[in-house]
Amino acid sequence: MTVPTLRFDTLLLPGMHRAAGHARRWLRDVLGEHPALDDAALCTSELVANALRYTESGQDGQIRVEVCHSDKVVRIEVIDDGGAATVPHLATAAETDVCGRGLRLVAFLATDWGVTRRDQGHAVWFEISPR
Repeated sequence: MTVPTLRFDTLLLPGMHRAAGHARRWLRDVLGEHPALDDAALCTSELVANALRYTESGQDGQIRVEVCHSDKVVRIEVIDDGGAATVPHLATAAETDVCGRGLRLVAFLATDWGVTRRDQGHAVWFEISPR
């Protein structure tokens, strides 16, 4: 039996509006030609944007992005500084709403996703397998 090789990387970002772009570029360096790269980059952008918008990470805080990956799966966690009014959840957005679809996009693209408590904040995670 061959055990897949798992690789682990982490990135600490300042809570600024360019954080999602930095996370995408870093993820492209980490995952290279991985077949799940595009979906993983989109989901990561959504989670980083949510952390900036809804938590203290976007108020001079930090966001940590952790990636664990093999040829068969990519798992990413985006950890915020806390201070959100609610636990991250799927929102219902009206057709004309500008916001409110990020986690629905993650739920659609990911094999699995969820939220766990981390210190004062939350880690929103997802796993993607190549299609």
